[in-house]
Amino acid sequence: MNRKKFLISIGLLGTTTLLFPSNLMNSISNKWSNFKHIYSNNKLKGEFFKFLKNVFNLFPEDKLHGLISESTNNKSSDKEIYLDAQSKLDDISPFFSSFKYELPALFKQKEEMARQSLKLLEAGATYNGYLEIGSSGRYLDYLEEKVNIEGNRYYADGKEPGYSLTEMVDRGQIAIGADYIPLADYNTKYSEIIENESLDLVTVYIGFHHCPINLRETFISSIRDTMRIGGKLILRDHDCHDKDQETIVALAHDVFNMGTRETWEYNANETRNFYSLDFIIQFVEKIGFRFEEQTLYQEGDPTKNSLMLFTKNETS
Repeated sequence: MNRKKFLISIGLLGTTTLLFPSNLMNSISNKWSNFKHIYSNNKLKGEFFKFLKNVFNLFPEDKLHGLISESTNNKSSDKEIYLDAQSKLDDISPFFSSFKYELPALFKQKEEMARQSLKLLEAGATYNGYLEIGSSGRYLDYLEEKVNIEGNRYYADGKEPGYSLTEMVDRGQIAIGADYIPLADYNTKYSEIIENESLDLVTVYIGFHHCPINLRETFISSIRDTMRIGGKLILRDHDCHDKDQETIVALAHDVFNMGTRETWEYNANETRNFYSLDFIIQFVEKIGFRFEEQTLYQEGDPTKNSLMLFTKNETS
């Protein structure tokens, strides 16, 4: 660089420093922040409040919204915001919060998922063989009120179901009622555990977005192989069609983990691969399913978590 260009570059650097205060320069250079992207934009902030009110709802939504906003204003990074807000959750948690917020939130989500699922399934139909991935019978009791589920039943989850009060409330009955399969970080090969073409109904309410990309095709293919031709796959996943929507969904995961007292390290290391709904549908169809052209959303949910129905093709 010659002397003239060097002086010009130094001058521009000095001008930039004058025009943009140091805190703004730091924010530009800092890592992307889910909290700041949403809570510094009034429109996105208002949208995210709907998640606290209509979906998460483990704390008084106004107080949690205010707490997150305050921590976001006072702290610099997502880690600092997460830990600061988490340390103050007890301040906004009322007495008997489990009865006032946590249990009603659980029942609301169970009822919503069952209601939507029954819109997709044929009322009174019989399904021989059932696999629930991501939970241990949370939705089975509700589904059985409207459809007949016979034969072998399986739960694939990260934790083996037991008989604690919380677990029994979660599944709606004392009995476990199914064989347990470890989820095993999406390395589970279901077709090596469950007889091939033996299931009529599989539900994946947790979606595929926590599945590592390198395991995605083998994981879904393994599910497919356990299903009979014409078997039904109920899948719920987010429609992340642009950066704002992806950030709302990412922040919903952050706040869920924060509110359920997960460590920052757990949250930071959580696998998240968000996709548009168009991509998800095309990908699942490519593996041997037919999309049944219905997408159901929970009212007031800004994460656009869509419930879909797929049917296993004859040519799988």
